[in-house]
Amino acid sequence: MSFKFSKKELLFPSAVFLVLMTIVIVLWQKSENAEKLHLQNEIRTAGFLRFQEFVSAGQINLVSLEDLKNRIEMTKGEYFQYWEEDAKLILRQNRSIKFIQWIDSSMVIQNVVPLEGNEAVLGFSLKDHPRKKEWEGHVQDGSINISSWLELVQGGNAFMVDVPVYFDEKFQGTITAGIDFSYSFDNLVNDMPMYAIEIKDENGTSFYKHNNPELERIKNDFVFTTTYSVDDLDGQEWSFSLMPVGVDPFEERKWNMLVFLVFGIVLSLLSSSLVYFYKRAKKENMRFRKAYQRLQELNTSLTNEQLIAKKASLAKSEFIANMSHEIRTPLNAILGFIEILKMSEIDAKLQEYLLLMDISSKKLLLLVDDILEIEKIESGKSTFKNDVFSPSEEVKSIVSIYKPSTEQKGLFLKIDGPINSNQFVHGDVGKFGQILTNLLRNALKFTEKGGITVSYHERKVPEGLAIEIVIKDTGIGIPKEKLHSIFDRFMQIDSGKAKRHEGGGLGLYISYQLISLFKGNINVSSTLGVGTEFVIDVTFPLAENKPKDTSMPSVITDFSGCKILIVDDNRINVIVLKKTLEKFGIQAASVSNGQRALELLQDDTFDLVFMDVHMPLMDGFEATVEIRKFNTDVIIIGFSADVTKEAIDRALGVGMNDYFTKPITFDKLRENLSRHLLKV
Repeated sequence: MSFKFSKKELLFPSAVFLVLMTIVIVLWQKSENAEKLHLQNEIRTAGFLRFQEFVSAGQINLVSLEDLKNRIEMTKGEYFQYWEEDAKLILRQNRSIKFIQWIDSSMVIQNVVPLEGNEAVLGFSLKDHPRKKEWEGHVQDGSINISSWLELVQGGNAFMVDVPVYFDEKFQGTITAGIDFSYSFDNLVNDMPMYAIEIKDENGTSFYKHNNPELERIKNDFVFTTTYSVDDLDGQEWSFSLMPVGVDPFEERKWNMLVFLVFGIVLSLLSSSLVYFYKRAKKENMRFRKAYQRLQELNTSLTNEQLIAKKASLAKSEFIANMSHEIRTPLNAILGFIEILKMSEIDAKLQEYLLLMDISSKKLLLLVDDILEIEKIESGKSTFKNDVFSPSEEVKSIVSIYKPSTEQKGLFLKIDGPINSNQFVHGDVGKFGQILTNLLRNALKFTEKGGITVSYHERKVPEGLAIEIVIKDTGIGIPKEKLHSIFDRFMQIDSGKAKRHEGGGLGLYISYQLISLFKGNINVSSTLGVGTEFVIDVTFPLAENKPKDTSMPSVITDFSGCKILIVDDNRINVIVLKKTLEKFGIQAASVSNGQRALELLQDDTFDLVFMDVHMPLMDGFEATVEIRKFNTDVIIIGFSADVTKEAIDRALGVGMNDYFTKPITFDKLRENLSRHLLKV
């Protein structure tokens, strides 16, 4: 069937699409600007706080030198005999100080601690050195002198800090130290994997870097820069710059905003399509009604033509229903967007919308899953596992699952008679359970009073174990004329305008197809207004041995004391997982690559590690191999969006205990944590 689109028919849907797209783009731009401002504020705050810490760390090194000066001045030089011991103590306490010198009033270096490695400067005079002018200036002023980043006579680089000493009313010399602040500054940035830092002296010489800053490649909007006056007399200022790691720090957040944009475009397209098909259907229905009215005015000789028109109208209705089904198919992509959003930082104003999207998507997911199951069956791609299970226990388990929902509706759900069986069979327990689930859901949907009775019988036959399951309800029943088509696709018992029950008409069709693949039979009998009875007959090969006990331990609700490490280079993924673990009472640590995880596990002990498999520097596979060389006890769980069989097999092959695919639900995460963290 082909469609001809007229300009008039497309005008209104196109206008709807343009209006919705305009709204989406405006909201997207506002969200992007808000995210950019938020990121800038984060960088500004982090930069200001770190700058204050760096200043304090630098001043601590100068205080120890001033204390030594004060002791010498207060004792009028008597304390000078302990100068070397005091200098050694300062070096032990301040690892940023590389050496301490005594330069007398004639500008000659008379002593240096430690002497080893600094022999070249002993007896060295500053009279011919470029530092002479600033040294003399600070001697006259009495203030502390901090030089530029210098190349030392004895090798290496450092800042030269001169502290003038006066007693007996005259200048005696300077306590001069060579300082490299790297050690002090490194202690402040151990917990900053997401930021880079660069500090320069007044000449623009970079003397400290952290995380390889790329100042020239990052936009100024995302760089915090400030200056600090270290020597007012010489007008020396240091510049401090903090920036995110990476060339485009806003790229990740722009991607999250792009998800919103894509979702808005898809939603706009679907909405305009629905408008178009609604107007087209309305127009077609009007045309058919007019034709039907004309046919009614004809004589009885045109009865056959009237029947043809009615069939055409029904065909048109089926076309609309099928078209609606086809339009819903792209919503499967929206489910993926929602899961991405659930793993991302979402503005608080959008939480309500996301919740509504989540609820709606879960309803759609049931329909999409049914459609995908049908596609697998009809394309011959449906595969069957060879599980060992007890059919009787599976029946009892599924009945127990649906019992609360049934009782909540005011109905009963019972098994007719005791089921005492110790027989085990080979077959796909998941698909067997899906058949029972679909039939119970169908019975529950169409039963308003009374309840549902399940009967189970089994007997041994040459082919294996023959099973008969009867599901009988006291529901509305099925009209006799529809019994022959009850297992067709999209079949609805109460179709049309008076429809009162939800559903896509796929559950019974799937059950019928699965039973056929099991080489079994399903029969239905029903009395309108009394109820319906489904009878399943299927035979499974008998299993010689019982399956191993794979029952789950009780779900732990108290995880206090458990230590978990998250290894993931995606900051948003880390935040989402941390927030989820906090609900279990777990404060998790995190690192951004396998190398950092390896270092941390060598120094600390963790109960469990969530390991992403694709990361910079060292990926999760390589990190697991290295960790297993010295630690075989820690539980390592792969946690990645890579759902390929190759990735899962490789993860288990290198030593991971388990592998979870993103996204994972709250309950599923708690259940698996209980399984791995249960204390024996």
